[in-house]
Amino acid sequence: MESNEQPPTRRPTAPSWARDAASPQATGADGPTGPADAAPGTAEAPGPREVSDTDDGPGPAAAHDPDPAATPGSDAAAAHDPGSGPGSDRGAARGSDQAPAVPALSGLAGPPPGDAAGGVISLPLASKLVLIAAAAVLAVVVAAHLAAVFLHVAPSNTVSRQHDETLDEYIYPEFEQNWRLFAPNPLQQNIAVHARAEIRDEDGTLRRTGWVDLTAIDAENIRGNPFPSHTDQNELRRAWDFFKGSHDDDNQPTGPRGEMSETYLKRIAMLRLGDRLDVDRVTKLQLRSARTTVERPEWSNESVDTSTRYRVLPWWPVASADIPEAAR
Repeated sequence: MESNEQPPTRRPTAPSWARDAASPQATGADGPTGPADAAPGTAEAPGPREVSDTDDGPGPAAAHDPDPAATPGSDAAAAHDPGSGPGSDRGAARGSDQAPAVPALSGLAGPPPGDAAGGVISLPLASKLVLIAAAAVLAVVVAAHLAAVFLHVAPSNTVSRQHDETLDEYIYPEFEQNWRLFAPNPLQQNIAVHARAEIRDEDGTLRRTGWVDLTAIDAENIRGNPFPSHTDQNELRRAWDFFKGSHDDDNQPTGPRGEMSETYLKRIAMLRLGDRLDVDRVTKLQLRSARTTVERPEWSNESVDTSTRYRVLPWWPVASADIPEAAR
């Protein structure tokens, strides 16, 4: 049986209609078939028309033939398609040989095995020892603080009674704790702290100022502030509670903390007055509290006295050490 497969190359002098006649689509199993007397211009049968050796050009129907390069199965299409035809294996081999080689990446190697974790592990031994010592000291300080606060708020016991003075010196006044928020009868009064000063003028005469509402100053700094400071919220109030807890009703100290509370309250008052007075000319300071009971709600029938009651403290001398640097 004679093979119908055509070589991948085409003869440069062969006309396009001759190539169409020799294509596999126009050739049967035993050779070209089809009617030999196909009229020009008519639709051709599946077989090719016969071509004489003297025919030097395509007929009228060949003018409408599509581009042989676009005809599936034709030699021209095989010539245009490197992946088909007998030379497809060689074309694939050439394509694989011409594929660009991926360059080897250099300089991207990871850290040595000993330094893979990085961070603290890669630090020198001396630095590690310093960090361990600092962490140990911090843990001891935190544990000691929590233990002192716990012994202060816990019921009286052997340990707290044995170290009562040491605990008081550490807790007061900054870390004092109480249970008033959870008391059966919470606070129902507004308490304001007022202060006035005795000032020596340039000519040596003494004069007294009017009362200044220190609590109103803190409240003004808190209103409208989404992040008010702890100082404005609690410092003055806790100082006044500290004073009341260490003095009797006659304003006399009841223990060693009494003098400490007076000094603490005095310095806070001088700090508040720093923006309103020449604190370097202040010779004495006097404080008082204004206590007013909160009005009853509309649904309550309780009778409440809403008048303001004052607790006036004696005049305290003011030394240079009582004036904070921030108030000068």
